[in-house]
Amino acid sequence: MAMITGALLTGCGNRSSSESNVEEVENCDSLPTTIKLLVRAVADNDSIGFARLVTYPIQRPYPLHDIDSAGQMKSYYKEMVDDSLRDIIVKAAPRRWKEYGWRGWSLDDGQYIWIDEGIYDVHYISQKEIKKLDSLTDEEIRSIEPSIREGWFPVLCLRNDGNGNIYRVDSNFRGHNHHKEGKHYRMAVYGPANDLRGLPAQLLEGVLENGGSANTVIYRFVVRPGEELLLEPESPETGSPVLIEHNDSVVPLRRAYWHELVNTPK
Repeated sequence: MAMITGALLTGCGNRSSSESNVEEVENCDSLPTTIKLLVRAVADNDSIGFARLVTYPIQRPYPLHDIDSAGQMKSYYKEMVDDSLRDIIVKAAPRRWKEYGWRGWSLDDGQYIWIDEGIYDVHYISQKEIKKLDSLTDEEIRSIEPSIREGWFPVLCLRNDGNGNIYRVDSNFRGHNHHKEGKHYRMAVYGPANDLRGLPAQLLEGVLENGGSANTVIYRFVVRPGEELLLEPESPETGSPVLIEHNDSVVPLRRAYWHELVNTPK
């Protein structure tokens, strides 16, 4: 994702204690109100106040569930905003918050959190989340057909409510950030009659591309020579996942979770 040079803040102090930093942020004219409210909510461990600042949904790395509402965020708050992240936010002097053009504001060059009109991305992954990620990843890979397991790890799962197809994207590297360009991906397509624990109807090799000024993520999968399927996890037009077929027809999809689908009786 291309970075726009951050605008450094001026006219704000640099006192060292946590509460002094919080007060400096709150009194800093260069910072937007949303950042001030965020820092205060985190300092006070105010999950309700934090949840009110979020623009939903907030995505978590697959196969963790996205957070779709303030009620979910209130319950999930301590899973995501652990002591480490809290310490980083409340001890951050105002100068560490920078503005990145249309992308809004962030702390320490986007390592932790992004804010525009509200909090729209939490890049930080807590240790509790990592533990759950690793457990769900292992569970998911164990559930697929043994002959196509080795060396692959889940990236996302999508569903076509129109025809019942399930699309699972895997990568051949293990990590919590799967936006890695190159030939590292495959897509397994399961029709409504397919056993999800068996072989898929199609198994397509592909690549990931970051395109445009917004760095839109696009997966490009080869069906046969001269025919491709494009998968956009977040369409620039709708913000929802879509599949673009070789005749340029756009098929709306929705996010799903493989470990839930495979354990649901038909």
